[in-house]
Amino acid sequence: MKPAESRRLALEKSADELAAAIEALSDERTPPFEIHGEDDGDKLTNVLLAQRIRERIDRGEDPKEAFRAVMGEVRAVVSND
Repeated sequence: MKPAESRRLALEKSADELAAAIEALSDERTPPFEIHGEDDGDKLTNVLLAQRIRERIDRGEDPKEAFRAVMGEVRAVVSND
């Protein structure tokens, strides 16, 4: 997972574009635009996070706050013992 890549995608791509990339990666096809990541699983994770950030932005949340909120949710799940 690369948080900077998720942020970039959320800011540069629409919800529809992100959904198309998720569908392509899920079907083991090449996504319609470049996504940075070590492998397809990493790329899919980055796009899924970008989609969550984009949804918040589309509802009117400040992009920086949307990113922080989503990454805070991820940290809470990852650090949950």
